[in-house]
Order: sequence, then C-alpha cells, then structure tokens
Amino acid sequence: MPSQTDSYGFSLSTSNPAAAEAYDKGARSFVAWKADAMGHLNAAIEADPDFVEPKLLKAWILHSARTSKFQPAVQGLLADAKPALGDASKRMQTFDQAVRIANSGSLQGGVSVMETHLAEHPTDILAHRLAQFELFWSGESRWMRDIAERAAPAWNENTLDFAQFQAVRAFSNEEGGDYETSERCGRDAVERLPDSAWGAHAVAHTYVMQARVDDGIAFMEPLSGNWATSNQIAHHCWWHLCLFLLERGHYDRILDLLDTKVRNPESPLVKAMPDATIDLQNVASLLTRLELRGVDVGDRWHTIAEICAGRTGDHANPFSSAHDAMALAAVGRFDLVDELVADMQREGASRGVIGAVTQTLGVPVVEAMAAHRKGEYARTVDLLWPVRRDLHQIGGSHAQRDIFFQILVDAAVRAGRKTQVAILLDDIAGIGFDHVAERSLYREAAAALA
Repeated sequence: MPSQTDSYGFSLSTSNPAAAEAYDKGARSFVAWKADAMGHLNAAIEADPDFVEPKLLKAWILHSARTSKFQPAVQGLLADAKPALGDASKRMQTFDQAVRIANSGSLQGGVSVMETHLAEHPTDILAHRLAQFELFWSGESRWMRDIAERAAPAWNENTLDFAQFQAVRAFSNEEGGDYETSERCGRDAVERLPDSAWGAHAVAHTYVMQARVDDGIAFMEPLSGNWATSNQIAHHCWWHLCLFLLERGHYDRILDLLDTKVRNPESPLVKAMPDATIDLQNVASLLTRLELRGVDVGDRWHTIAEICAGRTGDHANPFSSAHDAMALAAVGRFDLVDELVADMQREGASRGVIGAVTQTLGVPVVEAMAAHRKGEYARTVDLLWPVRRDLHQIGGSHAQRDIFFQILVDAAVRAGRKTQVAILLDDIAGIGFDHVAERSLYREAAAALA
C-alpha cells in the first residue's frame, strides 16, 4: 500500500488511509484551535500504532499545555515515536528534535530548529503554529514577528489555510508592535473564516494596546457566537471582551461572563480539563483586576484556589505559577505560596532556560502576589521593581502581563512611591500601550501624581 500524504502535500509515515485521514483532521483542527484535535490524533494512532506524525503532534500539544502533569505522557509519546523516526520524513525528524529541545526547558532552542525548517517551507502552517506558541511563552515577540514576516511573501489567498496564517501573522505583529499590520491581517482572517478565534483574538489584542475600547466591544460581541467548536481559546476570547468591559465599568456583566463563559464549571471543556492553565490564568487575572477597582467578587476565588492548591509542585511555567499565587493568596493560603516558592527555588535549576527564568523572575513575582494581598505594598514594589523590565521572559502577552504592572502601580501608589509611579507609567507606554493615563487604574495613578 503506498504511503499517504496530508492536505498540505507532506508525505506521512503511514500507508493506512484511515490513519492518514484522522491525522490530517487532527492537524488541521489543531491549526484552527478546535476542541476535537486530540480525538482525531488518538484515532490516527489507534488505526496505525507505528504512525509517527500523530504521536509527535500530541507530544507538542501536551508540552504546550505548560503543566508538568503531562510530562510522563510527553515522554511516552516521544519514546514511542523514536524507533520509527529513521524512516520518517526530514520534516518529522525536525519536529521531533525541536519538541525534545523545547520540552527540556529551552523553548528558544526548539524554535531555532523550527525556524530553519520554516525558512525552507514557509507555508508549513503547522510548524508556524507550534513555533509561535513557544515564542509566545518565552516572550520573544520580535522573533515571532520576524518568522511570520519572512514567510509572508510565500503565502497568497489560494494557499491552503491562508486565513490561519493571517491569524498567526496578525498576533505576531501585534506583539511585535505593528498594530496596522495586525489589525489588517486579523480582520482578513475573520472575514475569510468567521470562526477564526485566533484571528479575533489578535485583533482584540491590537485594540487593547491602542485603548480602542468601543471598537473592541463592537468587534468581539458579534463574533462570540462563532466560537462554539473552539478549544479553551474561546474562553480567552471572552476574557478579552471582559477587558474592554472593564474599562467601561460594566462590572456586573463581567462577573456574569466569568461564571458563564470565561470558566463555566458546567461546560464540556471545563469538565474535560478543569485545571487548564489558560482558564486558571483568565479567572485569576480578571478577579484581580476587578478587586483592584474595588469590586466585590464574592467567593469566586475559592473554586480555582482549590485547584491551584494542588499545583505548588508544578512550575513548568512561571507565568502560571504567578496566577496560582494570586488565587492562593486571595483565600489566605500563604503557606501554600511559600511552598510554591520553595519548590520553584529548589527545582528550577533542573529546567534549563525555563528554570533560570523561574528562579530569577518567577520567584519574586510569586512573592509579590502574596505581599500585595497582605497589604505589604512597599515590599511588593521592592520585589517587582528590579525585574519589571524583564517580565516578558516569563511568557504571556503584553495584555496578560499588564496585570503585574497594575499590581505594581497600585502598590506604588499605596506606598507613596510617587517617583516610581511616574516611571512606571512611562514604562507601560514604552511597552506599547497607548493612552496610558486614560486607562482605568492608571488614570487614578496619574491623578494621584497630579
């Protein structure tokens, strides 16, 4: 039986048509941020247990979840794939090498391998998606943009999944500071593919950076009905809508969306993965933003705090650890925050680049979350002030990391550190946020200076 190819024309390491079809559906589903990707990949492996491609893509997806609980599964998949790699394509050998390096703690090292492949195969949308996520979680926004822009001339509207590349390109440019290209490409992605959650997400990011609050609401509200088949990115898109509503003071609506859209415990996605890191981050960040503006959030901290209590030994991602600390501190579990810090300090050295970032940046950020909750505002400033210019290294987007600057500004105002408040407002503008003094919380800080 002849070997199979996928929709993009790449040869596959299987001669089983059913396995090839299932893998192809899984790969395209992953590229489109759909919730059924893993089911298709499992079906491909079941149809052909020696099939390399679905094993490597599953390993990538689980690695990208940024939680140590998936490490045994990742290692098992890589071990299962290894015997057949000698007969696999050069592309799959590249994917294997890259995910092994990234999973060892060097996200940038994994991307370096993928970057060379993408220079030779600029329309490999699967490689683009995988590389972009690693760069996102290592704060390499310019590198992200460079890879997308280098590939852009090879793409046109007749290239398969052009809309998906436009979404990738849009987000890369937003994080890289080119808002015009980001909005143009993101809107094009959504016009071509109305359920492109990643395209909508990129435009939402652009509007956050530009303080285009009403534009953001008008853009995201009508699209929200298109995200029903998406994975947890749908929850994150609702989170973005909440950021715009926050600026308009629509706090009751945000609280309702928190319970029904951002993380609804009764939804199939949350039931399937109640501890999804992106969901925990969304909730912790929104609750903190609301409380910084004086909103009573009720007992909403307790649901995620119970989950975060089991994550003190999970420091695969310092950005996530900081959000775990927010939740634990919010319910008074400072002992667990201390436990998290001790584990980050003890085990960080074994995790390569990520470990170094965890120790040098992650630890003070986690400690600052607890200090702020205790009302130790001067200590909060002292912890975050020296590392604030390096916070991009813990991963996340400009919009997500802004929560740490909001906490820092709030602490500096409360501690009477007026000089530092003024510097911070300049810092935030330098990151790429427009109209800083017109944004809630920062507006009050600017007024306090006056």
